[in-house]
Amino acid sequence: MSEVDGGVVEGYLLLADISGYTEFMTGTELEHSHAIVTELMKLIRSSLTPPMHFVKLEGDAVFCFAPREAFPSGELLVELAESCYYDFSNRLQNMVRSTTCPCDACSEIGSLDLKFVAHFGSFIVDRDGGGVDLAGPDVILVHRLLKNSIIETGGPESYGFFTEPCAMCGTSQLQLPTHTERYDSFGEVTGAVQDLARVAALRREADRVRITDDEADFVSSYIVDAPPAVCWQYYVDPGKRLRHTAAVETGVEFRPNGDGRIATGATSHCAHGDGVDGLREYLDWRPFEYFTCRLTPVEADGIEPGFVAATETYEFNLLDDGRTEHRWLIRCADRSPEGMEAFRTKNAVLIDFAAQPRWGDQMRLPIAQDAEMYGLNERPIAGAL
Repeated sequence: MSEVDGGVVEGYLLLADISGYTEFMTGTELEHSHAIVTELMKLIRSSLTPPMHFVKLEGDAVFCFAPREAFPSGELLVELAESCYYDFSNRLQNMVRSTTCPCDACSEIGSLDLKFVAHFGSFIVDRDGGGVDLAGPDVILVHRLLKNSIIETGGPESYGFFTEPCAMCGTSQLQLPTHTERYDSFGEVTGAVQDLARVAALRREADRVRITDDEADFVSSYIVDAPPAVCWQYYVDPGKRLRHTAAVETGVEFRPNGDGRIATGATSHCAHGDGVDGLREYLDWRPFEYFTCRLTPVEADGIEPGFVAATETYEFNLLDDGRTEHRWLIRCADRSPEGMEAFRTKNAVLIDFAAQPRWGDQMRLPIAQDAEMYGLNERPIAGAL
């Protein structure tokens, strides 16, 4: 029996709901409206699962769950919803711009939107005949959350509503507006509200800081049998990060930015066990595409740093088969001949190891061990809804 089969599971429940669905389906040509919604539902599901487990489609909503271990911090779930909305809004924009069909359905694509509700609680996972369903009071509550007054009370139309147990789970330090609803049998439920359209707009407008192959002094890559949303966690969650960096790091501490987020403006301090630590300042943060950081040695008295100052880009490229090509690009900060020689000398072991066939096992192995937790063995065939 796995950790998500049978018995009581403690974890996250999430519904991604397409706004404007009923009006769109009933007021436009069925053939085209159905094709449009089906494409969008496929996109939502593929963006969320894995790392979440797909439960079922509920009309205009995708219902998912994940055990607590899949998201040690509630912020990681919020980040997943933000990224899903970003992909959804980009797809809508592309549909609007590219369509030449004059029918009502194609003309009204822009009327659709997406919102999320999420809760952390306990529930039963019931698998029968290859399907899955969930049961329990918290399952009822997460569905009730769709009936709320967020928009009516001046909140965003494209929102994520994350109950307090969800948003503040683990090490999360989210600083978001709060909203309270009252539901029969549950009483008052308070949660954090994220304006997803605003987050998507800021991401589009933010300056890109990304090392290219031509700029890099070191480039490595390997393939991982998991989507970028899973691989991303093994860099940004401290516990999972140490499982794949144990050979070179003995500890890591993330410090959130001014908004309480691990994102652009945040820093991390990594210990290397030899008296030399490293400080990373995050310059560009685009889940689950890439992040770029400035790496600076934190020198200890009498100990020469084992690496030099540099800028790094970590890429997570989604392949057609759902796997990830992970790329690491480094550019030395000191471009003088002496600086470049120091870079080559102090990275000689890394350069040699990255050329070995086993390069990448440091991430592949822990993810393979966690495959069941993320439902990696449940991924649908490409193109399936």
